[in-house]
Amino acid sequence: MSDNPLSDENIAERLVLVRKAVSGTQTAFCQRIGISAARWNNFERGLPLSKSVGILLVQKVPGLTLDWLFLGKADGLPLQLRDELESAKRKDPER
Repeated sequence: MSDNPLSDENIAERLVLVRKAVSGTQTAFCQRIGISAARWNNFERGLPLSKSVGILLVQKVPGLTLDWLFLGKADGLPLQLRDELESAKRKDPER
């Protein structure tokens, strides 16, 4: 993992966490937010997250912020979502 919170690798790791915290599987999550699993998989593999999908995520996941998605700043997240993201992180030993 890079020290740069803006790196595509770090953004991809946050995307995996939000997906696991919200819906678990890629299929369920993609259905919930309304994008194809192939497109989402590209983001999780480290391709740059588009602004439009970032905005879509903020609209579909209550409490999620662009600051957290793109910068890793958790201070604007509601406590419950922050706890769910931390729990997802603890369950994934590779992250």
